[in-house]
Amino acid sequence: MCLWGWPHGLSGWVAALGYTCLPSSFCAGPASVFSLPDRYFALLVPLCVLLLAAALVVCWGVLRQQRQQRYLLWLAAGYALSAIGLGWQSLLDSAQFAFWAPVTGVLYLGGAWSLARGIAGRYGKSAHPRTALLIAMVVLAALYYYGHVQDRLLVRMHWLNAGLGLMQILPMRGILRSQLPGNRLERALRMSFLLFACYTMVRPLLIMLLVPGLQGNDIPRSGYWLITLAGTLLFALWFTMLVVACTVRDVFAQLHEERSRDPLTRLLNRRAFMETAEGVLRDRRSGPWAVVVGDIDHFKQVNDNWGHACGDRVLQQISLVLQQQVRQGDLVARFGGEEFVLLLQRASLLDAESVVQRVRQQLDSSDVPGLPNGRRVTVSFGIAPVQSLEHLSKALSRADALLYEAKQAGRNRVRVDAEAQAAGMVAP
Repeated sequence: MCLWGWPHGLSGWVAALGYTCLPSSFCAGPASVFSLPDRYFALLVPLCVLLLAAALVVCWGVLRQQRQQRYLLWLAAGYALSAIGLGWQSLLDSAQFAFWAPVTGVLYLGGAWSLARGIAGRYGKSAHPRTALLIAMVVLAALYYYGHVQDRLLVRMHWLNAGLGLMQILPMRGILRSQLPGNRLERALRMSFLLFACYTMVRPLLIMLLVPGLQGNDIPRSGYWLITLAGTLLFALWFTMLVVACTVRDVFAQLHEERSRDPLTRLLNRRAFMETAEGVLRDRRSGPWAVVVGDIDHFKQVNDNWGHACGDRVLQQISLVLQQQVRQGDLVARFGGEEFVLLLQRASLLDAESVVQRVRQQLDSSDVPGLPNGRRVTVSFGIAPVQSLEHLSKALSRADALLYEAKQAGRNRVRVDAEAQAAGMVAP
């Protein structure tokens, strides 16, 4: 304990709260100088930040096949460079602070831009390297002048922190102005980075308000330095937690996407179609609904005569046309082989038939690479109304039976549920 009785100042509150693990020099006031053991204590924070950098590298190593996760390496580099700078300065005295100011400045500025590059990379934005280079040159010139020409530590502090904050904030304008995922994790990640950048720029002023009577030559061994280390560690822990959480969520989203999509056409597969259709059909506002089942005519001949690669291109071409002709919210799926299924929202049987006719017209005017000139791909369709979620399986069976009728009638045909049409049964 520094004082008995009521705590006085920041150091007194630290002691009163029982943080006896802090260096005794911290409790002695801002003008104290660390002993050798205290200096090694101060290295714990840089070491922890380095461990967090290593954790990000490990995350990237596990996910290295996913190109979008490369931003983790940039964040790790930002942590590592900053940690090296903090560790180096923690072992220096005031005179050495001035001499090594440009070198440690390079480490800090490199770390700040690496963090900015990492957060920009996550959202596909630019970290503006040319602007960052200009900021770095100006800041390093100021560090050199106020370290080797005029030794003014407080001025160096303001120059360096302003430069670090500006570097970190460079990509934020583009990130905040773009349409990005609105979930809470992503918002917390972006806002945390922005707040830390703003805090960095005003950090010297804030901490000097907390540590009254601080003098320039006291800073390397003062409460200011411990607060700087503590703030850096707290941000690194919080930000790493958010990054890992977002990365884990991304991995699960990708696994769900792979589970739900046909790998060749990127359409919904049967399982995902049924799961997604359940949500659509529970929303009565999206009715009436119609289900369309389509099957490529003579697809086996395409594979036998022109190869499976050509058959794959046919499937991809038809998938593209189907997606182009439906509206947002409509479901398009490949059920297997050459069979496709559509669930159309707010669509009567007449609307569904209009969609199918547009698909047929576009296919008739489209060439598929690998097929002989003049060879066109045709599709037969069956269309049935969907009354409700419970009626979906029955509607699929009915549309499939209508598709069979279209095949029997000579293929390249469309068959609509005539009984439902005559009864006006297009919606409950």
